[in-house]
Order: sequence, then C-alpha cells, then structure tokens
Amino acid sequence: MTAMPAPPLSSPRRMARDQAGSVLVEAAFAIPLLILLLSGIWAYGCWFMTAHSLQQAANDAARASVAGLTTTERRALVDQSVTAARAAFPMPGAQTISVGTGESGGYYTVTLRFNLTNAPIFAAIPVPVPGGVLERSAVVRISSQ
Repeated sequence: MTAMPAPPLSSPRRMARDQAGSVLVEAAFAIPLLILLLSGIWAYGCWFMTAHSLQQAANDAARASVAGLTTTERRALVDQSVTAARAAFPMPGAQTISVGTGESGGYYTVTLRFNLTNAPIFAAIPVPVPGGVLERSAVVRISSQ
C-alpha cells in the first residue's frame, strides 16, 4: 500500500486551516502592550513613592521646626531635618530638593520641591508622569494667638 500524497501547501483550504505561527503573531501584538502597561505601573509607583517620601520629609521638617524659638532657629532645624531626609530619599538627585519656609499668623510652613528631571528613572520611561516639579508642604502651629 502506498500513502496518499498530501495536497500542496498552496491549496486555499489547507491554508485556511493552518494555524502555525498564529501564536507568534498574537504575541507580537500583546507583548508591546504588556510592556507599556507594566512600565506605566512601575513609573506611577515610583512617582507615588517619591511624592510620599517628599511629603514625609516636609512633615518631619515642620515638626522639627516647632522646637525653634526664633525664625533663624526654626530654619536651621528645618535644614537639618531635610539633610537627614535626603540620605534616605528613594530617588537619585536628592541633593537638589529645594526648601522654602514661611511664617504667618502663628503657623509655620515648610515647602519642599523636587524636579523630576533630576531622577533618571522618569526620563527613561515611555509614560509621562504628572508635572515636572513635585512640591509638597507641611504646616505646624508655632504659637497660640
């Protein structure tokens, strides 16, 4: 007995049923979308971590300022606290965090600003992050008027 030869590859019926390579085509569409989605999740996670760390540093600096009796003492305490927070900051470029303080109506405000372009993580991702400068403030009461 001889085996029947297979129909030629150019047969329309055979080509319609052939699924070889379909997984590769599906992966070519799905993998870039998956990578973009994961990099977006990672980027926003880094952004939220940076924002939280900056807010925590502002909170700590504002609490430290309460011990000062004069504006000069308060500013020195804020600067000490921010210097300590820079060592634990999760992003590179922590030395560029700018510090602003203000006193009004018995309240002392500490404002920290971090330029996101100083962190190479945000420049390397294909997903835009909110704003170019991250700014966080904390307010404490310094007198009972």
